Amino acid sequence: MTTFANDVETIAAVGGYEDADDVLEEAVRELLRRRPELRTSLAIEKYRTGAVSLNRGAELAGMSAESFKDELADRGISRTAGFLDAADRERELDEFDG
Repeated sequence: MTTFANDVETIAAVGGYEDADDVLEEAVRELLRRRPELRTSLAIEKYRTGAVSLNRGAELAGMSAESFKDELADRGISRTAGFLDAADRERELDEFDG
């Protein structure tokens, strides 16, 4: 185990955390609070990869949907409306049906 991993485990033990994951979760929350640009970048990456919707991305970034759309445009990220063409819809249905 690395020194960092040992430190996180120790913090969990002495700090009243359930486990190391709880320590890391709090650390990331604090990092995102202190560095809002990272919060925005994280939300944009989640949106870009399809992990979140536009509205959820805006919420994660701490901005309005309109501001989030502007940020996406500024970064050259195109937005999709979420509608599938006929071929994609059939493929999705086939995958769903198994």
